[in-house]
Amino acid sequence: MKAGLYTYAWDLEAVGYDTAVGQIAEAGFTAVNLATSYHAGKFILPRSPKRRVYFAEDGSIYFNPDLVKYGRIRPRVNSMVNAEGDPVGRLTEMTRKHGLDYVAWTVCLHNSWIGERYPDVTMQTAFGDPQWHSLSPAHPDARAYLLAMVGDFASRYDVSAIELEAPGYMSFAHGYHHEIFGVDVDAGVDRLLGISFNPVEVSGATAAGIDAERIRLRVADTIDAIWNRGEPSSIADALILDPEIVAYGDWLHAQAISLAEELAEVIRSANSAIVVRHFAAMARGEQVNVADPVLATADELLSGYAATPPEIHQRSAAFESAGKPWWGMLRAIAPDFPTADGLADMVAAWRGTSAVGIDVYNYGLMTQPNFDALAKALRV
Repeated sequence: MKAGLYTYAWDLEAVGYDTAVGQIAEAGFTAVNLATSYHAGKFILPRSPKRRVYFAEDGSIYFNPDLVKYGRIRPRVNSMVNAEGDPVGRLTEMTRKHGLDYVAWTVCLHNSWIGERYPDVTMQTAFGDPQWHSLSPAHPDARAYLLAMVGDFASRYDVSAIELEAPGYMSFAHGYHHEIFGVDVDAGVDRLLGISFNPVEVSGATAAGIDAERIRLRVADTIDAIWNRGEPSSIADALILDPEIVAYGDWLHAQAISLAEELAEVIRSANSAIVVRHFAAMARGEQVNVADPVLATADELLSGYAATPPEIHQRSAAFESAGKPWWGMLRAIAPDFPTADGLADMVAAWRGTSAVGIDVYNYGLMTQPNFDALAKALRV
Protein backbone atom coordinates (compact mmCIF):
# COMPACT_ATOMS: atom_id res chain seq x y z
CA MET A 1 0.00 0.00 0.00
CA LYS A 2 1.18 3.50 -0.79
CA ALA A 3 1.63 5.82 2.18
CA GLY A 4 2.05 9.58 2.35
CA LEU A 5 3.31 11.44 5.40
CA TYR A 6 2.15 15.00 6.05
CA THR A 7 4.90 17.34 7.13
CA TYR A 8 5.82 20.99 7.58
CA ALA A 9 8.80 22.84 6.19
CA TRP A 10 9.96 23.92 9.65
CA ASP A 11 10.44 20.29 10.64
CA LEU A 12 12.39 19.49 7.47
CA GLU A 13 14.53 22.59 8.01
CA ALA A 14 15.25 21.61 11.62
CA VAL A 15 16.15 17.99 10.94
CA GLY A 16 17.72 18.58 7.53
CA TYR A 17 15.98 17.64 4.28
CA ASP A 18 18.26 14.74 3.42
CA THR A 19 18.05 13.25 6.92
CA ALA A 20 14.29 13.76 7.30
CA VAL A 21 13.35 12.42 3.87
CA GLY A 22 15.71 9.49 4.42
CA GLN A 23 13.92 8.70 7.70
CA ILE A 24 10.54 8.90 6.00
CA ALA A 25 11.65 6.60 3.17
CA GLU A 26 13.20 4.09 5.56
CA ALA A 27 9.96 4.02 7.57
CA GLY A 28 8.09 2.73 4.53
CA PHE A 29 6.36 5.87 3.30
CA THR A 30 6.18 6.46 -0.46
CA ALA A 31 5.44 10.20 -0.46
CA VAL A 32 6.08 13.36 1.52
CA ASN A 33 3.00 15.60 1.67
CA LEU A 34 4.42 19.06 2.34
CA ALA A 35 2.24 21.95 3.52
CA THR A 36 2.96 24.07 0.45
CA SER A 37 0.46 26.80 1.35
CA TYR A 38 -0.59 26.90 4.99
CA HIS A 39 -2.35 28.83 7.73
CA ALA A 40 -1.29 29.96 11.20
CA GLY A 41 -0.85 27.60 14.09
CA LYS A 42 0.90 26.91 17.40
CA PHE A 43 2.61 23.52 17.31
CA ILE A 44 4.32 21.26 19.84
CA LEU A 45 7.17 19.42 18.12
CA PRO A 46 8.14 16.53 20.42
CA ARG A 47 11.10 15.27 18.33
CA SER A 48 12.53 18.50 16.89
CA PRO A 49 16.25 19.02 17.44
CA LYS A 50 15.80 22.78 17.10
CA ARG A 51 12.62 23.81 18.96
CA ARG A 52 9.72 22.21 20.80
CA VAL A 53 7.10 24.94 20.25
CA TYR A 54 6.61 26.73 16.94
CA PHE A 55 4.33 29.49 15.68
CA ALA A 56 3.74 29.25 11.93
CA GLU A 57 3.70 32.29 9.67
CA ASP A 58 0.04 32.80 8.85
CA GLY A 59 -1.20 32.31 5.30
CA SER A 60 2.21 31.86 3.70
CA ILE A 61 3.50 29.85 0.76
CA TYR A 62 6.66 27.75 0.89
CA PHE A 63 7.94 28.31 -2.62
CA ASN A 64 9.36 31.25 -4.56
CA PRO A 65 6.44 32.66 -6.60
CA ASP A 66 6.47 34.10 -10.09
CA LEU A 67 4.76 37.36 -9.14
CA VAL A 68 3.96 38.19 -12.76
CA LYS A 69 1.23 35.53 -12.54
CA TYR A 70 -0.65 37.27 -9.71
CA GLY A 71 -3.15 40.09 -9.75
CA ARG A 72 -4.43 42.35 -7.00
CA ILE A 73 -3.69 39.79 -4.26
CA ARG A 74 -0.11 38.60 -3.99
CA PRO A 75 1.06 35.75 -1.78
CA ARG A 76 2.82 36.02 1.54
CA VAL A 77 6.16 34.32 1.00
CA ASN A 78 7.43 32.36 4.00
CA SER A 79 10.73 33.48 5.54
CA MET A 80 12.25 30.05 4.74
CA VAL A 81 12.25 31.09 1.10
CA ASN A 82 15.58 32.76 0.42
CA ALA A 83 18.24 33.40 -2.20
CA GLU A 84 19.52 29.83 -1.83
CA GLY A 85 16.13 28.28 -2.60
CA ASP A 86 12.82 27.34 -1.03
CA PRO A 87 11.35 24.41 0.91
CA VAL A 88 9.48 23.03 -2.09
CA GLY A 89 12.63 23.02 -4.22
CA ARG A 90 14.73 21.52 -1.43
CA LEU A 91 12.16 18.81 -0.80
CA THR A 92 11.73 17.84 -4.46
CA GLU A 93 15.49 17.39 -4.75
CA MET A 94 15.54 15.06 -1.74
CA THR A 95 12.44 13.08 -2.74
CA ARG A 96 14.07 12.35 -6.08
CA LYS A 97 17.21 11.21 -4.27
CA HIS A 98 15.30 8.87 -1.95
CA GLY A 99 12.78 7.63 -4.52
CA LEU A 100 9.69 9.26 -2.98
CA ASP A 101 6.94 11.44 -4.41
CA TYR A 102 6.39 15.07 -3.44
CA VAL A 103 2.72 15.79 -2.80
CA ALA A 104 1.64 19.43 -2.47
CA TRP A 105 -0.73 19.64 0.49
CA THR A 106 -2.33 22.97 -0.35
CA VAL A 107 -4.59 25.05 1.88
CA CYS A 108 -6.70 27.09 -0.51
CA LEU A 109 -9.18 29.69 0.81
CA HIS A 110 -8.42 29.41 4.52
CA ASN A 111 -6.07 32.39 4.75
CA SER A 112 -6.46 34.89 7.59
CA TRP A 113 -3.41 36.85 6.47
CA ILE A 114 -5.08 37.67 3.16
CA GLY A 115 -8.51 38.02 4.77
CA GLU A 116 -7.26 40.64 7.20
CA ARG A 117 -5.68 42.67 4.40
CA TYR A 118 -8.49 42.19 1.89
CA PRO A 119 -11.69 41.86 3.95
CA ASP A 120 -13.80 42.55 0.87
CA VAL A 121 -12.87 39.13 -0.57
CA THR A 122 -13.87 37.15 2.54
CA MET A 123 -17.05 35.38 3.54
CA GLN A 124 -19.42 37.74 5.39
CA THR A 125 -22.13 37.01 7.92
CA ALA A 126 -25.71 38.13 7.48
CA PHE A 127 -24.75 41.16 9.60
CA GLY A 128 -21.98 42.13 7.16
CA ASP A 129 -19.06 41.00 9.33
CA PRO A 130 -16.02 39.87 7.32
CA GLN A 131 -14.81 36.37 8.22
CA TRP A 132 -11.06 36.82 7.87
CA HIS A 133 -10.31 33.12 8.11
CA SER A 134 -12.15 32.20 4.90
CA LEU A 135 -11.96 33.81 1.48
CA SER A 136 -15.09 33.64 -0.66
CA PRO A 137 -15.07 31.14 -3.56
CA ALA A 138 -17.37 33.55 -5.41
CA HIS A 139 -15.14 36.62 -5.23
CA PRO A 140 -13.17 37.09 -8.47
CA ASP A 141 -10.05 38.38 -6.70
CA ALA A 142 -9.96 35.45 -4.28
CA ARG A 143 -10.44 33.04 -7.16
CA ALA A 144 -7.75 34.74 -9.22
CA TYR A 145 -5.28 34.50 -6.34
CA LEU A 146 -5.92 30.82 -5.70
CA LEU A 147 -5.79 29.85 -9.37
CA ALA A 148 -2.56 31.80 -9.83
CA MET A 149 -0.95 30.30 -6.73
CA VAL A 150 -1.84 26.69 -7.57
CA GLY A 151 -0.94 27.08 -11.23
CA ASP A 152 2.32 28.78 -10.30
CA PHE A 153 3.89 25.91 -8.39
CA ALA A 154 2.23 23.22 -10.54
CA SER A 155 3.96 24.64 -13.61
CA ARG A 156 7.42 24.98 -12.06
CA TYR A 157 7.95 22.17 -9.57
CA ASP A 158 8.10 18.38 -9.81
CA VAL A 159 4.91 17.53 -7.93
CA SER A 160 3.16 14.17 -8.28
CA ALA A 161 -0.16 15.16 -6.68
CA ILE A 162 -1.90 18.21 -5.26
CA GLU A 163 -4.21 17.80 -2.27
CA LEU A 164 -6.64 20.70 -2.11
CA GLU A 165 -7.79 21.58 1.40
CA ALA A 166 -10.53 24.20 2.02
CA PRO A 167 -11.26 25.14 -1.61
CA GLY A 168 -14.84 26.12 -0.71
CA TYR A 169 -16.90 27.75 2.04
CA MET A 170 -15.76 27.18 5.61
CA SER A 171 -17.83 27.04 8.77
CA PHE A 172 -18.17 30.01 11.11
CA ALA A 173 -16.49 28.46 14.16
CA HIS A 174 -12.92 27.53 13.36
CA GLY A 175 -10.85 27.88 16.51
CA TYR A 176 -9.60 31.35 15.67
CA HIS A 177 -6.96 32.94 17.92
CA HIS A 178 -8.62 33.54 21.32
CA GLU A 179 -12.04 32.74 19.87
CA ILE A 180 -14.50 33.83 22.60
CA PHE A 181 -18.27 33.29 22.36
CA GLY A 182 -20.45 34.66 25.14
CA VAL A 183 -23.53 33.12 23.54
CA ASP A 184 -24.40 29.53 22.75
CA VAL A 185 -23.43 28.76 19.16
CA ASP A 186 -24.94 25.34 18.54
CA ALA A 187 -24.90 23.54 15.20
CA GLY A 188 -27.90 25.42 13.83
CA VAL A 189 -26.67 28.89 14.73
CA ASP A 190 -23.22 27.98 13.43
CA ARG A 191 -24.80 27.00 10.12
CA LEU A 192 -26.61 30.33 9.86
CA LEU A 193 -23.50 32.30 10.78
CA GLY A 194 -21.62 30.34 8.13
CA ILE A 195 -23.96 31.35 5.29
CA SER A 196 -21.96 33.96 3.41
CA PHE A 197 -23.43 37.24 2.17
CA ASN A 198 -20.45 38.94 0.58
CA PRO A 199 -21.82 41.71 -1.68
CA VAL A 200 -20.47 39.82 -4.69
CA GLU A 201 -22.51 36.80 -3.64
CA VAL A 202 -25.64 38.81 -2.94
CA SER A 203 -25.50 40.52 -6.35
CA GLY A 204 -24.67 37.28 -8.16
CA ALA A 205 -27.50 35.34 -6.56
CA THR A 206 -29.90 38.23 -7.18
CA ALA A 207 -28.98 38.18 -10.86
CA ALA A 208 -29.80 34.46 -10.84
CA GLY A 209 -33.33 35.20 -9.59
CA ILE A 210 -32.76 34.64 -5.86
CA ASP A 211 -33.80 37.37 -3.43
CA ALA A 212 -30.50 37.23 -1.55
CA GLU A 213 -31.09 40.47 0.38
CA ARG A 214 -34.38 39.15 1.75
CA ILE A 215 -32.62 35.93 2.73
CA ARG A 216 -29.85 37.88 4.44
CA LEU A 217 -32.39 39.81 6.50
CA ARG A 218 -34.22 36.61 7.47
CA VAL A 219 -31.01 34.96 8.61
CA ALA A 220 -29.90 38.02 10.57
CA ASP A 221 -33.32 38.37 12.22
CA THR A 222 -33.38 34.69 13.22
CA ILE A 223 -29.96 34.86 14.85
CA ASP A 224 -30.92 38.09 16.61
CA ALA A 225 -34.15 36.51 17.84
CA ILE A 226 -32.21 33.62 19.41
CA TRP A 227 -29.59 35.84 20.98
CA ASN A 228 -31.69 38.80 22.10
CA ARG A 229 -35.40 37.97 22.04
CA GLY A 230 -35.45 34.64 23.84
CA GLU A 231 -36.42 32.48 20.87
CA PRO A 232 -35.32 28.82 20.99
CA SER A 233 -32.34 27.85 18.87
CA SER A 234 -34.56 25.32 17.08
CA ILE A 235 -35.79 28.16 14.85
CA ALA A 236 -32.33 28.13 13.27
CA ASP A 237 -32.75 24.48 12.32
CA ALA A 238 -36.15 25.24 10.81
CA LEU A 239 -34.83 28.17 8.77
CA ILE A 240 -31.98 26.08 7.35
CA LEU A 241 -34.58 23.78 5.76
CA ASP A 242 -36.56 26.66 4.24
CA PRO A 243 -36.63 26.32 0.40
CA GLU A 244 -35.51 29.92 -0.04
CA ILE A 245 -32.43 29.34 2.15
CA VAL A 246 -31.73 26.02 0.44
CA ALA A 247 -31.82 27.71 -2.98
CA TYR A 248 -29.33 30.34 -1.87
CA GLY A 249 -27.09 27.66 -0.36
CA ASP A 250 -27.20 25.76 -3.65
CA TRP A 251 -26.13 28.91 -5.50
CA LEU A 252 -23.21 29.38 -3.11
CA HIS A 253 -22.16 25.77 -3.54
CA ALA A 254 -22.26 26.19 -7.31
CA GLN A 255 -19.52 28.82 -6.92
CA ALA A 256 -17.35 26.31 -5.07
CA ILE A 257 -18.03 23.72 -7.77
CA SER A 258 -17.01 26.06 -10.57
CA LEU A 259 -13.84 27.03 -8.68
CA ALA A 260 -12.95 23.35 -8.22
CA GLU A 261 -13.45 22.82 -11.96
CA GLU A 262 -11.15 25.75 -12.74
CA LEU A 263 -8.53 24.53 -10.27
CA ALA A 264 -8.47 21.11 -11.92
CA GLU A 265 -8.16 22.71 -15.34
CA VAL A 266 -5.29 24.96 -14.22
CA ILE A 267 -3.41 22.04 -12.67
CA ARG A 268 -3.87 19.74 -15.65
CA SER A 269 -2.90 22.50 -18.07
CA ALA A 270 0.30 23.06 -16.11
CA ASN A 271 1.15 19.35 -15.95
CA SER A 272 -1.24 16.63 -17.06
CA ALA A 273 0.66 14.06 -14.95
CA ILE A 274 -0.30 15.71 -11.66
CA VAL A 275 -2.99 13.87 -9.70
CA VAL A 276 -5.70 16.14 -8.25
CA ARG A 277 -7.01 15.07 -4.85
CA HIS A 278 -9.87 16.48 -2.80
CA PHE A 279 -10.66 15.91 0.86
CA ALA A 280 -14.05 14.23 0.93
CA ALA A 281 -13.96 14.83 4.68
CA MET A 282 -11.47 15.98 7.30
CA ALA A 283 -12.52 15.43 10.91
CA ARG A 284 -13.49 12.16 12.51
CA GLY A 285 -17.20 11.47 12.18
CA GLU A 286 -17.67 13.95 9.35
CA GLN A 287 -20.21 12.68 6.84
CA VAL A 288 -19.04 11.90 3.32
CA ASN A 289 -21.13 12.79 0.27
CA VAL A 290 -19.31 11.13 -2.61
CA ALA A 291 -21.93 12.55 -5.01
CA ASP A 292 -20.80 16.13 -4.32
CA PRO A 293 -19.89 17.67 -7.73
CA VAL A 294 -16.80 19.26 -6.14
CA LEU A 295 -15.40 15.76 -5.63
CA ALA A 296 -16.15 14.87 -9.23
CA THR A 297 -13.41 17.29 -10.31
CA ALA A 298 -10.73 15.22 -8.54
CA ASP A 299 -8.76 12.24 -9.82
CA GLU A 300 -8.57 10.76 -6.31
CA LEU A 301 -10.32 11.32 -2.99
CA LEU A 302 -9.15 11.52 0.62
CA SER A 303 -11.36 9.73 3.10
CA GLY A 304 -11.10 11.89 6.20
CA TYR A 305 -9.52 10.71 9.45
CA ALA A 306 -10.54 7.60 11.33
CA ALA A 307 -9.37 6.50 14.79
CA THR A 308 -10.80 2.98 15.09
CA PRO A 309 -11.15 0.01 12.73
CA PRO A 310 -14.98 0.33 12.76
CA GLU A 311 -14.61 3.94 11.58
CA ILE A 312 -12.34 2.70 8.79
CA HIS A 313 -15.00 0.23 7.68
CA GLN A 314 -17.59 3.03 7.66
CA ARG A 315 -15.32 5.22 5.54
CA SER A 316 -14.60 2.34 3.20
CA ALA A 317 -18.29 1.63 2.67
CA ALA A 318 -18.91 5.26 1.73
CA PHE A 319 -16.21 5.17 -0.94
CA GLU A 320 -17.16 1.89 -2.57
CA SER A 321 -19.59 3.82 -4.79
CA ALA A 322 -17.30 6.79 -5.46
CA GLY A 323 -15.95 5.43 -8.72
CA LYS A 324 -12.53 6.94 -8.03
CA PRO A 325 -9.34 5.80 -6.34
CA TRP A 326 -9.31 6.91 -2.73
CA TRP A 327 -6.93 7.20 0.22
CA GLY A 328 -7.42 6.41 3.88
CA MET A 329 -6.29 8.91 6.51
CA LEU A 330 -4.81 8.50 9.98
CA ARG A 331 -3.91 11.06 12.67
CA ALA A 332 -1.02 9.35 14.46
CA ILE A 333 -1.01 11.94 17.25
CA ALA A 334 -3.08 12.85 20.30
CA PRO A 335 -5.97 12.87 20.91
CA ASP A 336 -6.55 10.06 18.39
CA PHE A 337 -3.36 8.21 19.35
CA PRO A 338 -1.61 9.66 22.40
CA THR A 339 0.46 6.45 22.46
CA ALA A 340 1.46 3.93 19.82
CA ASP A 341 -1.20 1.47 20.96
CA GLY A 342 -3.50 0.59 18.09
CA LEU A 343 -1.52 2.16 15.25
CA ALA A 344 -0.52 -1.20 13.77
CA ASP A 345 -4.18 -2.29 13.86
CA MET A 346 -5.17 0.87 11.99
CA VAL A 347 -2.61 0.29 9.24
CA ALA A 348 -3.80 -3.30 8.92
CA ALA A 349 -7.44 -2.18 8.79
CA TRP A 350 -6.75 0.33 6.01
CA ARG A 351 -4.88 -2.38 4.10
CA GLY A 352 -8.04 -4.48 4.29
CA THR A 353 -10.03 -1.89 2.32
CA SER A 354 -9.97 -0.87 -1.34
CA ALA A 355 -7.97 2.28 -0.53
CA VAL A 356 -4.93 2.75 -2.79
CA GLY A 357 -2.96 4.28 0.06
CA ILE A 358 -3.02 5.97 3.44
CA ASP A 359 -2.09 9.55 4.34
CA VAL A 360 -0.67 9.90 7.86
CA TYR A 361 -0.56 13.08 9.97
CA ASN A 362 2.11 14.25 10.92
CA TYR A 363 5.89 13.78 10.80
CA GLY A 364 6.89 16.54 13.21
CA LEU A 365 3.90 16.29 15.57
CA MET A 366 4.12 12.62 16.47
CA THR A 367 6.27 11.15 19.22
CA GLN A 368 9.19 8.81 18.53
CA PRO A 369 7.28 5.71 19.72
CA ASN A 370 4.40 6.53 17.36
CA PHE A 371 6.75 7.09 14.42
CA ASP A 372 8.54 3.82 15.16
CA ALA A 373 5.26 1.91 15.45
CA LEU A 374 4.09 3.23 12.08
CA ALA A 375 7.39 2.32 10.47
CA LYS A 376 7.13 -1.23 11.80
CA ALA A 377 3.53 -1.57 10.61
CA LEU A 378 4.21 -0.16 7.15
CA ARG A 379 7.20 -2.45 6.58
CA VAL A 380 5.21 -5.61 7.32
